[in-house]
Amino acid sequence: MATPVRSSGAERLRPTPGDLLVALAILLSALVLAWALRPAGSGEALSVRLTLDGETLAQYDLTALDGPTRVTVDQVSWPMVLELSPDGVQVVESRCPGQDCVHTGAIHTAGAQIVCLPNRLIIALEGSAPEPTPEFDVIAG
Repeated sequence: MATPVRSSGAERLRPTPGDLLVALAILLSALVLAWALRPAGSGEALSVRLTLDGETLAQYDLTALDGPTRVTVDQVSWPMVLELSPDGVQVVESRCPGQDCVHTGAIHTAGAQIVCLPNRLIIALEGSAPEPTPEFDVIAG
């Protein structure tokens, strides 16, 4: 009995015109997504908003600052000290238990937040600013 004739494996692995169309569609989709998810422009001023129990406690325009400025927040259960600078904000001192707000460090981009749960305080950056040099947590390679 004769064995059926089959094409070689190399012929089955060659890309077809349909494969090229699928690759182009994926590439085009990636470009459209990258364009749609791009960061907003830097037309607005960067500001910080302090929110206590859902109510705005204070708002500071960071672009108007010449250098680092310390602000004491006394309206909370455990007083805290913030350091405002033209490129961001950080909690430098707090009497709250856990000190998570202090350990968060400085935030520099619009949309970033520092949350102090014991004080029920949210420190949020709003607006936009030029993109800072990215800080990497891990580089794998």
